[in-house]
Order: sequence, then structure tokens, then C-alpha cells
Amino acid sequence: MRGIEENIKKEKIISFIRAIFLLTSLILIKLDFIPTFNPNLFDILLIVYSIYILFTTFFPIYSYGFVYRHQIFSAIDTLLIASLVYLTGGVLSSLYLFLLFPIISASLRYDFKTSITSAILVTLIFLYFGIIQEEETILSSVLSRVAELGGLSIILAIFLNYVAKETLKLQLKMKESETFHKITQIINSSLDFDEILFSILDSAIKLLDADGGTIFIKDKETGELIFEKVVGEKAKNLMGKRIKKGEGIVGWVIEKGEGIVIENASHDKRFSPYFDEITGFRTGSIICTPLRIDNEIIGALEIVNNIKKKPFTKYELELAMNFANEASIALNKAILYNAVNTEKERMQKILENIADGLIILDNRKNLKMINPIAQNIFSITSQDLGKNCKETLKCKDLKGNILCVDCPLDKLYSQQIPYLQYEMKIYSQNLKEIILGCNLSAVWDNSKLLDYILAVRDISLSKEIDRLKSEFVANVSHELKTPLTAIKGYSELLLTQKPEEEKFKNYLKIINQEAERLTKLINDLLDLSKLEEGRMEIKREIVDIKNIIKERALFFQSQTTKHSFIFSFPAYPILISGDQDRLTQVFHNLIDNAVKYSPKGGNITLSIQDNIKSVIIEVSDQGEGIAPEHLPYIFDRFYRADSSLIKRKSGTGLGLSIVKSIVEAHKGKISVNSKVGEGTTFILEFPRDFPLTDPITKTIFLPYFFPLVWQSINNAGEKEIPFVLGYIEYEFSDNSLSLREKDIVRQKLAQLLKRFIRPTTDILAHGLGHFYLFVLDFDPLKLQIFIQRLSQALSAFSKIESSIRLKNRLLQFPSIPLPEIKAFLSQSFYGLPQEEIL
Repeated sequence: MRGIEENIKKEKIISFIRAIFLLTSLILIKLDFIPTFNPNLFDILLIVYSIYILFTTFFPIYSYGFVYRHQIFSAIDTLLIASLVYLTGGVLSSLYLFLLFPIISASLRYDFKTSITSAILVTLIFLYFGIIQEEETILSSVLSRVAELGGLSIILAIFLNYVAKETLKLQLKMKESETFHKITQIINSSLDFDEILFSILDSAIKLLDADGGTIFIKDKETGELIFEKVVGEKAKNLMGKRIKKGEGIVGWVIEKGEGIVIENASHDKRFSPYFDEITGFRTGSIICTPLRIDNEIIGALEIVNNIKKKPFTKYELELAMNFANEASIALNKAILYNAVNTEKERMQKILENIADGLIILDNRKNLKMINPIAQNIFSITSQDLGKNCKETLKCKDLKGNILCVDCPLDKLYSQQIPYLQYEMKIYSQNLKEIILGCNLSAVWDNSKLLDYILAVRDISLSKEIDRLKSEFVANVSHELKTPLTAIKGYSELLLTQKPEEEKFKNYLKIINQEAERLTKLINDLLDLSKLEEGRMEIKREIVDIKNIIKERALFFQSQTTKHSFIFSFPAYPILISGDQDRLTQVFHNLIDNAVKYSPKGGNITLSIQDNIKSVIIEVSDQGEGIAPEHLPYIFDRFYRADSSLIKRKSGTGLGLSIVKSIVEAHKGKISVNSKVGEGTTFILEFPRDFPLTDPITKTIFLPYFFPLVWQSINNAGEKEIPFVLGYIEYEFSDNSLSLREKDIVRQKLAQLLKRFIRPTTDILAHGLGHFYLFVLDFDPLKLQIFIQRLSQALSAFSKIESSIRLKNRLLQFPSIPLPEIKAFLSQSFYGLPQEEIL
């Protein structure tokens, strides 16, 4: 950019000098200080000259992008000054030396060809003036003036060209030295890889006064060249793109290992116009040179100029190659630093994300490094770095004694052993006990200890699991022993004695009960094993959860007189997707617990809340409740709360764990609320994970029908709004039909029924061999007509589709009382005979 600014400044000076020359000449002529033989012609030319002066002053040469040579303007300057010289006496004019101005201006631009061309043109013009000079002019004087001006022009052009060339070389050397010095500064001041790349590329572009450039980095694995840094038009469009190995001019440079200058890229077979099409840039000339590190080519530096700009020269290629050699030093340093930094960051991330807590202490036991896991375990922060471990870690042995008395670090140092393993105890901020497994090692320099490395892991859970497993083995052993003892004892009595018939039956009954108890224990253990291994299969079918709960409640009601069961259910089928047997097991365990742990009796409340998309079930008792400290663990395997009541009851602590696993296998959730002395409530939530629409008939899926209609009926009943509720039951008389053929018939029947309903107010559902209808209308007469028309349509359909038999029942409110309609809805009426429905 600096080179462009210098050129602009130079052009402004030349334009100013041109204006001064021409204005001075015009004023001298106008004031008759210099006579003219044709004043009228001069006045015309005066206007032209003034316009040209103003134009080139306010819009100088550098503002015209379509010209990068100055021959045109030099020729215009020459012709304008020549016309003034001609009007003021030709070869005898006082202004003849003004013809040297185009030569001087061309030399100032370092445009040597134009300077020589202008000198020749001036000589020819002056010679022409001499030839056409008037007769009284002495020929010898003319030739003398021509020789004088022509020789002076050529000598001046040669001299100025020589001076200009030397000046240009000097400027280029100074610019080269300045840029190389800047690169040296970059090497010493920056280690950022991206910043180094940009500085190298930006400096190269300024050095060569170019339009843009690219640094390519070679992919070591594939050999492809990556556009790592780009400067120029739409550079973002090129960043990150790749060139295949050996492709293009840059590929040739990397393969050959030598620089190249291309004066016209479009004429070079190696040049691909693809990237020009991406950016809209028109590449003219190119300089490309390899970037080497330790004799290995890691990439290339490519500098480009627009097609309108002057082509690069071999001198500039040499300059670029010298620059690339200097730049490679900075690049190598950045790559090495970046590699070290990347490795350092990787190690830091490993230390931060390692599962164990990691602490490094110096030989005076002061903290040097702590990773986030260790900070969380010991409740310390990075501000504690430099502090002694005694005041920060506060370690204790498993008995609760301060560990510093018998410090493992001292033991490791005194015995000079490679590592030491031990366990210790600490307390969290909320005074929770944490047991840590510790691995202690050290960094030695010969016999001098440099650092201690302490890796810790929270083993509280594994310790607790070990305790629970031991407790579980003891519990299972006890539970197995109790029924086996009874079975063995009573079976021996039967073998060794001949008891009375009543005692005989009693002994057999006890043996049977204990065998069932033993079977249940074994089944729980097997279920737990299946759940842990993911082998428990959940059979998906549509089940009525209300019937499952009611059936289990009635089972336990027959076995207790102290408890009363209270039901709070919606008065319609509650359908979800689930495994009938496994859900029965869930509610058997929950109700069994409610009965078992409320020995004084009371109410056991079973409630269902239908939220349409999900179903929430609560099982509540009025028993002793669970203490708050036990609530987070009651669903854990082997866990049994430390309670005198629980200890008196048989069990293994597996029931609730199995319940939770089954609920979660149904995509449900379970939680518990409890107050000691008031009772416990288990809350279960099951999603209705059915599609809202039946995929075959495109009607509402059956499980959503009942809650939607029940809400609508309650609202309609209060407002006395008439409606029709009913079903169309169907069965196929032709068993040879394929499933696809049956689905087609179902779809036809669904299309027929959809003609009779309004999507915004009415409901049409399908499931379990039935279509269900709920139609709202404010006109009872219309509803009667609706029933008649629907019955007729169904009769016609049965005649057309002879493979299907239809049976319908449609109830109209208020023709049939609302309680009777609700009773109709509340039954699980699918599949039952019609007389059992009402």
C-alpha cells in the first residue's frame, strides 16, 4: 500500500507541474509577452488547454484503472506543448524548451520507454516545424535549433533515465532492507502462527506492490495444498480450500522446488481459472516461490497482480525468493512454538479431564498444580496454589486421625520407593464423608526429590457398594436360611412322625408357604440379574392400567382387614403401551410395601390423573414413613433403610430397585414423597408414547379417544349440548385376506366415516377392531338425521365390501340420560357382548 501512496503523491506533483507550465505559457501568450501569429486559433486552443489542465489536475493519471502505461498522456502533453510552440514561432519560439516536459515527467515515473519515445517524438515535431517554417527563416538557423533541441532531448532522456533507474534500484534496495528488517522483528516479537502468516503475506504484497497473495501449506498426509492465508478480493471464498498434489502453478513450484514468474497467467497451461471464477479476480502475472524448513518444502508463497497491472519481473522474483527464505525462519519458529503449545494444551486438557483428581506438590509439600477434579474433591481453588498441603488438603486416615502425623509423603521420601498406595478420609463442605483411594509417586533427579504426584479417586461409592453387597449376602443368606429351615424341619417331621391329619395339613401348608417365599426371593434375584444385563424383555401392547391396579388392590384387600383401599380413577379406560405382567409386578410390589409398612392399618389411596399425553399414578399409605436421609437411596439395589420396622419385615431390598427399572423400561419416571409418622406416596408417570394418529386410518389413536371424549361430555353435559357417542365394530368374514388387503378395507371404512364428522369439533378414533365416534351438534333433529344417514351408509358399505361385517351402537344425548352414557363410556366395552355394555 505504501508503494501505491508514493505513486499517487508523484502523480500529483507531475500534474501540478504540468498545470504550472501550461498556465504560465497561456498567460504569457495572452498578455502578448510572447507573440502569436494566429490569435483566433490561439483563443480556440486556449479553451481546450484550460479544460485539459483542469481535467488532469482534478482527475490525474493514477485515477484511471484502465491504463497502467503513460504513453497516451505523454503523447497528449507533447502535442499540446508542440501546438503552443508552433503558434509562438515554431523553432524560433521562446517556449521550445517546454517540449522537454513529457521527457522529464516520464523519467520521474521510471517509465524509460516512454521517456525515450517522447524524446524522439519531440525531435521529429521540431524537425517538422523547421521544414514548414516560413521562407524568410534561414534554414541553417532551423537546423541548428532542431539539432540543439533534439540532441538536448535525447541526452536529457538518457541522463534522466540513468538517474531514475539508479534511484529506483536504490529505493527497491531500501524497501527490501526495510521489509527484511520487519520480518526479523516479527521473528523476535511474535510466535502466533496465524499472525506470522498474515505478516509474511502482507509484507510480501507491499514489497512487490501487488494486488494480493496466498500462503499455501502442504498437508503431510495427502500432499494436498491448503489455502492457509489469503489476502485480496473475496479472500474468504478461498480460505481452507485445497489443491491436489502437483496441480496448478503452485503444485509445479513445490514439486520442482524452485520459484517462477509468470507474466501472463492465462497463457500458461498450468494455470487454472477455477479460483478466479470463485473470487471474480482476473489474474495477470504471478510470482510463486517455495517455503522451506530444513530443506523440506512445507508450502509456497504466491503473489498475484491483476491483468491490468504491469507484469512482475525476474528481479522481483529474486526479491520474492530472498524474502521467502527470510520468512521461512519466522514460519519455522512459529510452527515449532505452535506444536509445543498444542502439545502443552493437549496435556493440560488431559490433566483437566482425567477422571482422577491430580495434585502436584513441590519437595516442601506446597501445591504446584491441581486439576478441577481435585479442586472439587478437596473444596479448594487455584488461589490455594503455593500453600502447604497441611492447611489445604486436611487429610485423615480411615479412623479419622490427622494423616500428617504419619505422612505418606515422608514415608515415600525416606524409603525412596517408586510409588505408594493408601486410603484416606476427608469431609466435604456439607460434612459428607468421602473416602479416597490414593496413588502417590515422585519425580527424582538422581537422589534429589523434585515433586510429589498425588492421584486420588473417590471410592466412597465402591466402598458403600461393597458394604451393601456384604449386607445383601448376609440378608440373602438369612432370607434363604429361614424358609429352608422351615421346609427342612417340617419335612423331617413328616418323614419321622405320623402326625394327625390336621397337623399334617398344617405342616404341608407351612412348607408350601415357605417354598413360595423362597421362589419369590429367587425370582427377584433373577429379575435383578436380567435388568443389570439388559435381558429383560418388555412386551408392548395396549393395556388398561386402571384394571391392573384395581386387580392387585383387590388381591391385597382379601388378605388384610386393617387396611381400606380408596380409588380415585377416571371413569373410562386408561390405556397405555406396556407389558401387562411387568406392570402387574410394579403395582404388586408397591401395594405390598404399602400394606407391609403400615402395620397399624389405615387407608391406601390409589389415584390416576390423566393428562392425555401422560398418565400420573400415585400409591399412598398412612404408615410409618421414610426418614429424609434414606429417601435418595431407596431405589438403590440391596438398600434397606435402617429401621426397626424394616428389620422385622422379610425382604432383600430389591423390590423398589426392580420397580424403578421396569418403570424406566416403559420410558416412565418414579419418585417418592414421605414424612415419618404420616406415610409414603410413590408417584409414577407413564407417557402415552403412541402416535396421536393411527397410521393406517389417519384417525385419532384409541388411547387418546377416551380422555378427550370424557372432557367434552362433562362440558357438554353441564350446558345440555346434544351429541352422539358410539362405535362401529367390524370383523372380517374372509380369513384368506392378507394384512395389506384388510388395511385397504379399514382405510375405505375410515374415509366413509370421515364424511360424517367435522375435524374441528367431532372425534373419530380407531383401535382394537372398532371405530369410535363422538359428534357434537346444537340441533337434536340434525343428530337423528345423522344417525339414520350413517346407518344407511354402513349398510351400503357392507353390501359393497362383502369381506367385512359391521355392527354399530350409537347413543344420542339427551335421548338417553347422561349417567347411562357415562356408564357406557366408562366400561372397557371393546370385545364385550352388547348387553354387558349397558
